[in-house]
Amino acid sequence: MSSLPTLPVELWLQIFRWATLTSATSALYTTKYRPFDVIDIHGVDHEASLTKQTLVLVCKRWRAWVTPLLYEDLLITKEHLPFDDILRNGEDHARGEASPCAHMVRRVHLPYSSTTVTSPRPLEPVRLLALCSSVEVLVRTAYPLTPIAFEFDTECPPLPTLKRLDWWHNNEAARSGGINSLSHVLVEAPNVEYLSVGGEMWPNFLQAPSVHLPHLTTLRMRRVNAFFVLQICKWSLPALEHVVFDYAQSADIYWSFWETFGPQVRTVELGQSLKFYIRDFLSFVLAGCTRLEELNYYVHFTHVPQTDRPQESLTTIGLHAQSNSFFPVGSPEFWSHLTQHLGSFTKSMFPALRRLKLYGDWSAVIEDTGFTQLVKPLRDRGCAIEVA
Repeated sequence: MSSLPTLPVELWLQIFRWATLTSATSALYTTKYRPFDVIDIHGVDHEASLTKQTLVLVCKRWRAWVTPLLYEDLLITKEHLPFDDILRNGEDHARGEASPCAHMVRRVHLPYSSTTVTSPRPLEPVRLLALCSSVEVLVRTAYPLTPIAFEFDTECPPLPTLKRLDWWHNNEAARSGGINSLSHVLVEAPNVEYLSVGGEMWPNFLQAPSVHLPHLTTLRMRRVNAFFVLQICKWSLPALEHVVFDYAQSADIYWSFWETFGPQVRTVELGQSLKFYIRDFLSFVLAGCTRLEELNYYVHFTHVPQTDRPQESLTTIGLHAQSNSFFPVGSPEFWSHLTQHLGSFTKSMFPALRRLKLYGDWSAVIEDTGFTQLVKPLRDRGCAIEVA
């Protein structure tokens, strides 16, 4: 390894940074809305973790350089006490001294199995989270085998640096409050900018503490029930602009959401679910968001847009090319479905449309002369066709 010093340290750090990035990294860390950012519901970047763990074993110099990357994404479990001890005290620090490792943590994955409450004593994982003074992303997930043991109240530390929260609601856990309660966590994290939520909420949680998130711009709803939507409608979200629906059980449960936040929403994205095709969710979006500027959806998973009100503010529509077995690429069904979508973007109903952005792999489609004919009316009225 004698040749290592011939490269500047800054260059080595950049090499290690790029070596530990994967296709999932950006989606797991981002605090801003980006079209079609698909995230794993459990939020674990296994590939990046394995790379980091390998690099720190090469030599002392590499270990020192890669350590900040190793600790930036932390899984906190009750069983992994040696790792917790390293974070609490530092590998080269005496017990009780401040550890620089805690300040390196940017993202924490905290399963509900780590915050079960079987006694009134403070939870060690919560104390550990409190030490992570620079954490920006917190992930709460519920695994199928999570033990139901939430018998005492717990607490949540202040989280002023938190910018993103990925939350899957667990009714049994929420009874204990604190770190297990969405409302309690949001009260302690007033600077959150990106929030993704999911789960079936019980009606008794509608009495949870009020929430004010002045910086929240992006709300992602995975799978929620009517009570969860009603709870969200009680929040104060003055900066909310981007809303993503990964899944829709019934469009009817969102009427209160449209009434509360519809006028301020500027961007809506629909996820990769055929529920949006079967239930024509898009027509409810166009009716509820009166100032919508951008609409993104998976064209082969979504019903053809139907609206009786001109969308005078909608300037951008993004279509993702992800295919499915109902509309095989190149089949008559495929072209018929695509023709209906593009044909619905008429000047009378979408007078402000200026850009049609194509996401995903459209190579087999845009090379076909049939596609050129389909988009000709859009181009003739000054709408740009862009490949993202």
